[in-house]
Amino acid sequence: MDRDWAVCPRDEKQSRWSAPYATLNPSGDIVISRFTYEAVGAPEGFLLMFDRANATIGLKPAVIRKEKDAYPARTRGRHGGRVIRGYRLCREFGIRLDQTIKFPHATIDNDNILLLDLNDAQSAARQRY
Repeated sequence: MDRDWAVCPRDEKQSRWSAPYATLNPSGDIVISRFTYEAVGAPEGFLLMFDRANATIGLKPAVIRKEKDAYPARTRGRHGGRVIRGYRLCREFGIRLDQTIKFPHATIDNDNILLLDLNDAQSAARQRY
């Protein structure tokens, strides 16, 4: 049998594991990858902030014992990801979701705050073929 192979080109786009990656589910759980967690300095926890005017969630690294409003960054999975329980953030600021969303352009600003823009979020549902 003859095969007609076509080569799949490789682009310069970073994989999701080598760039900031975060999701938010309807329960308010914010999950970040190990890369993202380490990029912000691997803190014990985060201050959860919300910019209403720009519909952006901010995660500012914090020390649990020093910051009374800090939420712990708990281990998630086997690969070093973290989960921050943000149920209160969602209720406080009226963030309601029907499904889990991902932030394809999550960034870390000059103040070391992880920025999650709700206007740029996408469904995190897996594609099945």
